[in-house]
Amino acid sequence: MGQIRDFWLPELRSLGVKWVKVYNHDGAYDFVEALLAEGFCPILRIFRPHPNPGRLSIKDLVDVDTYVRIGVRYFEFNNEPDRDAEWKGGWVPANGIDIVVEDAIADMDAILTRGGMPGIPSVSCGSKWDLIGKIIEKGHRDLLEGPVWQAIHNYSRNRPLDYPYDLGNQEGAAYTQRFYRTLLEEQPNFDPWHGRSLSEINQMRRDFANPGATIQDDTACWLAYEFFNARNRRHLGRSIPILSTENGYRVGENTDPRYPATTPDLHMAQTLEACRVMMGVSQRFNPAPDYYFCTAFTLMVNQAVGSQSDWWESYAWYSNQWPDRVLPISKALRAEPKRLRRWQNSTAIGARVTLSGAVLHPGSNRTLVLDQKGQELARVVLDN
Repeated sequence: MGQIRDFWLPELRSLGVKWVKVYNHDGAYDFVEALLAEGFCPILRIFRPHPNPGRLSIKDLVDVDTYVRIGVRYFEFNNEPDRDAEWKGGWVPANGIDIVVEDAIADMDAILTRGGMPGIPSVSCGSKWDLIGKIIEKGHRDLLEGPVWQAIHNYSRNRPLDYPYDLGNQEGAAYTQRFYRTLLEEQPNFDPWHGRSLSEINQMRRDFANPGATIQDDTACWLAYEFFNARNRRHLGRSIPILSTENGYRVGENTDPRYPATTPDLHMAQTLEACRVMMGVSQRFNPAPDYYFCTAFTLMVNQAVGSQSDWWESYAWYSNQWPDRVLPISKALRAEPKRLRRWQNSTAIGARVTLSGAVLHPGSNRTLVLDQKGQELARVVLDN
């Protein structure tokens, strides 16, 4: 914990980080306490190696109780259940979505009862599994009236932030010789164009353009939150909070051959612009909508804090694999002026709001008091 308190927490603050996803591994309790004490908002992942099928165990629920008592509210209990790797046995059954939703209903109810706010599980990047629709289909719309939120994994791949609306996807707009050479001259330890000439790249962009494409056609991108919000509004008539619990750019990624692989400098430029979108100061793109609470750039640090995972090391911003042991985005974010996010909704501060939630220890004739800095704002006597 000494290194975390002395270096990593100040580093998080200097980067402008506010939300931190934490797994409930050994040592997580002290880390979460430190995050809360320093004003960060943790999202706690109740980790299970292969969570499907299955429900939270007694030990898992004891962890929820423990973390609620110290101030954690956001809980994630499943991960990309549409993927074979997240299932015992290594494959998703034909009725997998029904099994996942039945388990999710039980787990969400258990977390709500304990005073936590459960996240509707994220599906994999680009998946269109409709968990909220299934929850409603199974007669549990009321569950969505509580303090719940939706987790998403809107990885950008190697696509621009405005994909699928960018000119490359819509019109097959050509790259310039200058842009092509600039990426080559950056000299990462890979060829960002994968041996393709400028003419080959531009021909591919023309051949595979998608005029008129919208987020409804391809959700494997940063703007996936627009797709999920539109679907939520169709189901519920309103938005619910959407929080990224994994996303961002990965150096070397080359998922879409119409675009260059993500170099360290591209990673910096695109991630920095995403942060400006979240702060509402981007000169290129609209501010993040109010329902989109946070990003979760994956991954800030891995082996440098003791992880043994080689897989996640390729994602890490801070790693011995990079010159100076850190990606350029770190320096750029430290230098970026931080701006308090302004909500886009025009509702005046002080307007009437509705608070939904669960009382941890309800009882007949107990009084629930809403208090702000010692001043009582409202009270209500519970019926049962």
